[in-house]
Amino acid sequence: MAEKTKGGLADWLTGVCQEAGLTSLRQTSLKTGLSHATIADILSGNRPSPETIRKLSGTFSHDGINEKISLEDHLLVMAGYRTPRPEGEEPSPLLSRLMDTLAQFDDPQIRLVAHFAEFLSKMEVKGK
Repeated sequence: MAEKTKGGLADWLTGVCQEAGLTSLRQTSLKTGLSHATIADILSGNRPSPETIRKLSGTFSHDGINEKISLEDHLLVMAGYRTPRPEGEEPSPLLSRLMDTLAQFDDPQIRLVAHFAEFLSKMEVKGK
């Protein structure tokens, strides 16, 4: 069974669909490229995959790549995949580029990168 989300991802999706005039699962499915079942799962409080979140952020961001990255980050926090950043802090260009690259990876590749990042974070940096 899918993990339940904390933080109102279902409420967020309901709100943006209302703002966009999407009144049915079918309309939302056509606009987002997601299945009816996936949308229904999100609205029921189930946690979507990171790929689903990428599709949602691509669909509902309007001002280019920076807004898409910011929205994707916000949704990943809402879904419990990331920890929140301090208010108003946006990803740096380097972090944004890394996030875009990771978006192309499959789960085994992401796990490998995550393990490597954990390894690097435990190393002492010379000159610090």
